[in-house]
Parts: sequence; structure tokens; C-alpha cells
Amino acid sequence: MTTPEIRARSRSFRAGVIVFAILAVVLYLTFKAQTGLPFAPTTAVRASIGDVHSLRVNDDVRQMSKRVGRVSNIEYANGTALVTMELDGNVDVYRDAHAEIWDVSALATKFVELDPGSRGSGKLGDRPIEATRNVNSADLYQLLDVLDQPTRDAATRTIRELGGGTAGHSNDLQDLLRTAPDLLDDIGTVSQALASDQTDLPTLLQDVDRLAGRLHGRQQEIASLVGQSDETLRAVSVDAGKPLAGTLDRLPATLDTAKHALDSLNGPLADTASAMESLEPGATALAQSESDVRGLLVDGVPVAGKVPGVAEQAIPAVEDLTHTVADARPLAPPLRQAIGDLLTPLRILAPYAPEIGQFFVRGHSFVSEGPVPGVRYARLSVNPGLTTVTNGLLPSGNYYQNQYPRPGEASKDRAQGLPPGIPLVGGTR
Repeated sequence: MTTPEIRARSRSFRAGVIVFAILAVVLYLTFKAQTGLPFAPTTAVRASIGDVHSLRVNDDVRQMSKRVGRVSNIEYANGTALVTMELDGNVDVYRDAHAEIWDVSALATKFVELDPGSRGSGKLGDRPIEATRNVNSADLYQLLDVLDQPTRDAATRTIRELGGGTAGHSNDLQDLLRTAPDLLDDIGTVSQALASDQTDLPTLLQDVDRLAGRLHGRQQEIASLVGQSDETLRAVSVDAGKPLAGTLDRLPATLDTAKHALDSLNGPLADTASAMESLEPGATALAQSESDVRGLLVDGVPVAGKVPGVAEQAIPAVEDLTHTVADARPLAPPLRQAIGDLLTPLRILAPYAPEIGQFFVRGHSFVSEGPVPGVRYARLSVNPGLTTVTNGLLPSGNYYQNQYPRPGEASKDRAQGLPPGIPLVGGTR
């Protein structure tokens, strides 16, 4: 009679056996997954290939780049590799079939590209595909063999530096790949622009080469410039870019003001253009007189040769003048003080400059008459008024007098109350 304890152990044992059986099936399927589905039908095809390079067992067999099987075995005999391919399902392969060794990537991973041939040539059967119909592996090092040693060394350094530069930038590479579709569209647009006849790509490349030649040897200057640019950008981005944002907010109004200022320059610029056009004949004449100027300079060489002699003769006079100037230095402060003292009355008399000039002109006219050269007479005319004769007892009538005319008023004063017919002198008031 079984007890509950024995029954529990029995159930546990059966459960453990079932679990181990399931694990065994899973492990079997896992290890067989790389060789295809278990118990699925396959078709074996062999091909003789001269050079398979790094092709290995379990590498893909593809038809039009779609996986159709795997490489199940590779044997070598007489310098030729016999590659056995295991195709998924029942596949018909014909006599004109051929196989090529292609690269999955630049890391020497290979696969077999199989063309099963056409039905009209008949079935291949158990015969291998002849080596003459197949294409050997073409590797990157064979392509590099066409380059000379300096070019290969430069390419090696470039790849090494590229690898070192991309290390630790996986996130950046992910961002690049994420934006690659848009970048490819932009690259297509750029390529079309570069292929245009208007771009003149050869001339552009020559200019770039010339620019690179001029920058050669100036790496330190460029590095210093980049450092200064970094400091400038850090200064611009201070306080999270708030000063820059404020500047950009005020930029539209500033640009409008600048536009109005530039518009106001149109008139002066037009005048400048007109002035340049007026100067053009003079400039043309100056250019035409170039030969005369050259002749003047050539003829002036002997004269210029005499200048040192004259200068030597002038040395004693210049030395005496130096002593004279040195002796006159004590007079400089009083002279400066006198000029400063004259500044106030000169400012007061400055508005009367026209009247002062007119005074001297009339003074010259006052003594401009005479019977013979060198002899001059002063002409005086007395016109006393009634007030002057009677010493103020009787008035002379309405006779206007401006004792303190303002600047510019003296030449416009006129008498009022004169009898009709008397001419006025000196303008009107």
C-alpha cells in the first residue's frame, strides 16, 4: 500500500523526467538551428571553386541575396575547394548553374551566391558545378594591391585614426544612423549641384587644393583660432543664452533702424557717383599725362642732387634759429596768457566781423582820392543837426539814431523824417 509521501515523490520524479526531456529537446533544436530545421527536406549541391578565402561551414547560401541554405562542408583537393551546399527544401539545380563567393561586409565574412541555372540545360544531378563556371572570392586586400605603398600606408593611417576617433561615440553613431535618410536626401541634392555644369567642380577642387596648400604649416594658428572661437561661443552662451536671446529680440527693430539709415545713404551715394563721374575726365587726363610726370621726375633728379649742398649751407642758419627758439621759450607762457586774455573780447567782436571789415573798406575809400600818385586827401563832410547847433535847446525833429546797433543792423539803418527827394545812403531800416 502506497502512502501519500511515496505518491508525492513519484509525481516529482515524473515531473523532473518531463522537464529534462523538454530541456533535451530545446538544446537539440538550439544546436540544430544553425544547420536548418530538424527533419526538414534539403537538397545537396556541390561546386568546385578555386579560392574561397574565409568561407566557412554554416555560412549562408543565397539566391539573389535571399538565404536559401547553408554551406555544409568544404574539402580541398589539388588547389581547389569543393564546397558542399545544403539547400532548404527540394530545389532543382541545372547544368548551367554557377556559384560566386561574395562578401557580407568588409570584415571578411563570406556567403555563396548561387544561380541554379535554367531548365533548358538539364538537371545537374550529382555532378559538382565546374570551377570554370564559378567566381572566386575577391577580397579587399586584392583591391589594395593595385595601390602603391605610400597610398596603402596613408589609407591604413586613415582607417586607424577613424577607428580611434569613433571609439566611445556609439550614441553619436546611432544619432547619425537615425538621421541618415534625411542626410542621404541632402547628399543627393548636393551631388546634383556638384554635377551641374555651373558648379565647375574641377576649378573648385583646384581652389580647395590651393587653400589647403596655404593652410599647410599654420596648424598652430588654426588651433589658436579654434580656441578663441570656443571662448567666444562660451561667452555668448553664458546664462543659458539669455543675453543672446535678448539681443535677438531687439534685432528686428535694430535692423529696421539700420535699413532707414542705409536708405538715407542713397542720396549721398548718388552724389558720390555723380562726383566720381565728374572726376573721371580729370583722372583720364592725369593718366594721359603720366609720361609728362615721368619726365618731370627724371629731369628733377639733377635738381634733387643739389639739395644736399643747399642743406649743408643752411645748417648754420638752422643752428642759429635753434638757439633763437630756445631763447624765446620763456616768452611762451606770457604769450599763451595774452592769447587767453584776448579770447573773451574776440568772442564779443566776432559777430561784428562784417562791420569791422566794412570799416576798413570805407577807411580806404576815405583817403582814396588825390591829384597825383602818392598824394591822398581825406574827404570830410559836415552835416550838423539843429540839436547840435543849439546845443540841445531845439530838437532836430524825428531823426532816428541807433547808438548800439546789433550785428548786421548798422548797414540797414536809415533816417526817418527826412524831406522827400533826399537820397538814402547805407540801405533801409
